[in-house]
Amino acid sequence: MRAPVSRGRRSTRREAEHEQLLRRGTVDHYRDTALYDFEYADRSNDLSWYRKLARERAPTEPILELGAGTGRITCPLARDGHSMVALDSMKPMLAALRRRAKAEGLEGSIRTTVADMRQLPIPDASMGMVISPFNALMHLYTWQDLLTCFREVERVLVPGGTFAFDVELPDLEWLTWDEDERYAVTPFTHPETGAKLVYSTNHRYDPGTQVCHIKLYYDEAPTPGRRFVPPPQPLKLVHLAHRQVFPEEIRLLVATAGLRLESHTGDFEDVALGPGVQSQVVVARRDEGETSSEPSPTPST
Repeated sequence: MRAPVSRGRRSTRREAEHEQLLRRGTVDHYRDTALYDFEYADRSNDLSWYRKLARERAPTEPILELGAGTGRITCPLARDGHSMVALDSMKPMLAALRRRAKAEGLEGSIRTTVADMRQLPIPDASMGMVISPFNALMHLYTWQDLLTCFREVERVLVPGGTFAFDVELPDLEWLTWDEDERYAVTPFTHPETGAKLVYSTNHRYDPGTQVCHIKLYYDEAPTPGRRFVPPPQPLKLVHLAHRQVFPEEIRLLVATAGLRLESHTGDFEDVALGPGVQSQVVVARRDEGETSSEPSPTPST
């Protein structure tokens, strides 16, 4: 007769499974850089907003971008004349960024660095502005991770420097959708292989950790005229983990990190947070003449 599994062993196994999901959710979506660029090619409202803010806040000082990815934001800012430091933990994304920068003649304006957002390899008080566009901070999965990052940002900013970022506004109705259904069913052609595919997605929200585990399915497209029916096994399955960050949590983290919140609005349009708003858009500042806050704690694992 098999001995019962102890509660401690079950807990350890669940924790290990959760950590594995987070690891996959941090890297899976960013391996195929051509597909990533294709999927977000029409996203532009955030770019216009960051370009305007950079012109106003850091016209001559260097800008650090956290989660720079393939350079969708980085390269236009460099083209505007800004000196950019592009940081990301994914080597394939930064390799794509460097290819884009070379093609646009921007190599001299962009320095790339593979690093963790919680441990910035940047000197104290050296950046006029730090930005983290397009939900990059949602890959920091605990409040300790977020606070560590925010304190690092405060450390590297010059006095009066600006920290700007955007993350999704949690949608409680969307988070509780049926995790067995497929949503956003979309036919498309892969930009590199030319394969005819169908994209779909579903998700499961864990309220205990505030992490939404999103599954992105890629399947072969049906023959013309036939309805798409999800197969038992997808052609490709990508896991994406996004920690939901609530508005009051952001305000507390900003203040605790020693930064001053200047604005907290929606969708890059300076509207109040509320129903129908997708993105929280935050601008904070390091106080003039202040020394860096206390050293950051060791990042959680």
